[in-house]
Amino acid sequence: MSCTTRSLVALALAGLIVSDTALATDSDRPAGRDAVFSKADSMTKAIAEILGFGPRRPIDFKTISKAQFRKLYQDQMRQEQSPREMHNEMLFLRLFGLVPEDFDYEETVLDLMSEQAWALYDFKRRQLYLADWAPEEVLEFAMVHELVHALDDQNFNLLKFVKAADHGEEQLARLAVLEGQASWVMTEWVLQQSERSLEGNRLLAITTASATKFEAQQFPIYEKTPLYFREILIFPYTEGLIFQHDMIERFGKDGFKRVFEHPPKTTQQILQPALYLAGENPAPPELPRMKTPRGYKRVFKGTFGQLDHQILIEQHLGEGDRRALLDKWNGSQFVVYENRRDSKSMLHYASRWRDPEAAREYYHLYRQICERKWEGLELVNDGRNRCTGEMDGFHVMLEVDSDVVRSVEGLPYPALR
Repeated sequence: MSCTTRSLVALALAGLIVSDTALATDSDRPAGRDAVFSKADSMTKAIAEILGFGPRRPIDFKTISKAQFRKLYQDQMRQEQSPREMHNEMLFLRLFGLVPEDFDYEETVLDLMSEQAWALYDFKRRQLYLADWAPEEVLEFAMVHELVHALDDQNFNLLKFVKAADHGEEQLARLAVLEGQASWVMTEWVLQQSERSLEGNRLLAITTASATKFEAQQFPIYEKTPLYFREILIFPYTEGLIFQHDMIERFGKDGFKRVFEHPPKTTQQILQPALYLAGENPAPPELPRMKTPRGYKRVFKGTFGQLDHQILIEQHLGEGDRRALLDKWNGSQFVVYENRRDSKSMLHYASRWRDPEAAREYYHLYRQICERKWEGLELVNDGRNRCTGEMDGFHVMLEVDSDVVRSVEGLPYPALR
């Protein structure tokens, strides 16, 4: 199974699955890194006390340069997705208006990762690397974070854990488990230095997550990156930390193991832990029933989760307090079709909501989104529950049917019905 764009972005900091590329030797370590590596045993012992489980074998440590890191991650991207698969997924992002037409995915992600990845744990080699360009003041925190990954890997096999996900939405939820746990433990380790603790203090966990997001915004490349990629990158660290906190509050130290033994299925379960605890999984609604036009073939399909909808609305309609509506998201799916002869593409999309009122509210929001992402499009009412429009040789149709909103976008002339 190949990773999706959303999981590839998040996976960069969760840990690389790398090819056989030459890495820095022990003799290449800068002195500052050696000082941090010398504390590894004491750090590991403290982390094991927090987690309730410890290492099963020694952990390897190395340093890595920025050039080596870019090469490793570039190899990873190309191993996980072929150029055609990447092209198809970029179609999905463009059809939802989440990236511009000229967006360069590979260069953007490589630049983004090189800017922020100060340490990483390699699932395949089972080695921990500190970046030789990382500021001295962050090295201990980065080391602790990656040591958590190393201990989790030795106890739960992180490579198998990530690869077991069925789709991109589930992959991202599992990455929130990885990064949320490492972020929570790192914060707890820091607090314990001054005899404080995150336990029993959800407000502090929320504040920590907010601070992480604020710090990420200080990086210039991150700030210039499309909103979709920024949110996908930061989500496992921020919402994942709060999710892990809630599991610890509910189950104590067993909460660290439970999230691996019973992993969440969706970003919604990360955002709404009560749904995770209840085992509630959304059911995708039926897509619009429409004959596929001649020359078009299905090239990509997927789920579009609560986090995706949150980003979509903010991207096109700006920030606002829409959590009450978003929490009523109850499943969605989409299919992308392409006519490779003329490079035209088409989107079939459906989302389910918990009640007809929420569906109708989203219908009106998505109508505005369509008119913003398709420049020059004006949708006209075609009955109370449907609107249609046409531009540049294609149709757009949007309808609400009880608790489901459906759209067909990019349907070529001559007929919509």
